[in-house]
Amino acid sequence: MALTVEVVTPEREVTVCDDATFVLAHGIEGDVGILPGMAPMLIALGVGPMKIERGEQDQNILLDGGFLQVKDDRVIVLAEYAILPEEANAQAVTERIEELKRKIQADMENEQAKRELARQEALHRMLRI
Repeated sequence: MALTVEVVTPEREVTVCDDATFVLAHGIEGDVGILPGMAPMLIALGVGPMKIERGEQDQNILLDGGFLQVKDDRVIVLAEYAILPEEANAQAVTERIEELKRKIQADMENEQAKRELARQEALHRMLRI
């Protein structure tokens, strides 16, 4: 048995696979592991990586916000933001983190910068995996 995984954002469909053996997602209340045959569930997502195990080949996707639904061996993710590691440049991410830290230090009330900083830091951690 395998899981079908679909990840969709407002801008695009990021990935689709039909041979996942395990999915690990970062929900707002903690990490959730998903195996084939699991009961239906709905999870609110936080900022963090989602790991898709596919036999010998694992795939990571950074997600920020949205929901993950499990039903009939299908994992459907509707995320506000999603990026694959190969779409990111580690140096650019590091530079953006420093820029956002300076921006937040100058304006402590900038919630948008704080959220993007959390996203960039999670992406930086994922790129080092």
